[in-house]
Amino acid sequence: MDPLTLAAITGGFAAVKTAVQGVRTALNTADDVGAIAGQIERLFKTHGEAKKRIVSASKNKNLPNNKWAKFVRFKLKDDGDDETSLANVAAAKLAEKQQEEDIKRLAIEINKRFGIGTWDEILEAQKVAIAEQKKRKEEEAQDKAYAVLKQKGLIQRIFIEFGKFIVVALFVAGMVAFIWHNKA
Repeated sequence: MDPLTLAAITGGFAAVKTAVQGVRTALNTADDVGAIAGQIERLFKTHGEAKKRIVSASKNKNLPNNKWAKFVRFKLKDDGDDETSLANVAAAKLAEKQQEEDIKRLAIEINKRFGIGTWDEILEAQKVAIAEQKKRKEEEAQDKAYAVLKQKGLIQRIFIEFGKFIVVALFVAGMVAFIWHNKA
């Protein structure tokens, strides 16, 4: 098991837990909604990164070695060397479920503070923002592709005009040579 990947995964779990605690603290102490929003944004970001780490580790056959992994290995007397072992699979799934449980508890706290449905509104607003960002990135990519094509067309026109100039210059040089030859 790669120690760097292991550290990244367990760091992801710890970051989500810290983000959840940050939101809870902001809910209890902050009068400014911006502080709470910033903590929620941090939570979404760390949760997304943790999910990516789990997927990446599963593909790389490196599963977490957190407290759940140690507990399950101890109970099952499993060495955990095989990525498909029950201990490794259970540890990853339990850690993921624990994150989901922490986020559900946080949703309940936010709904208590700001009213029923607030968490769902936050999630919906996030989906809209992600869709708008995706659309904006697609438009930027299209604009970039158009600019490249436009530039490519400009270069082609330059070559065509330069070719015309060469043809005219050769014609003029030919005429001068013809006149010079006939004059003598």
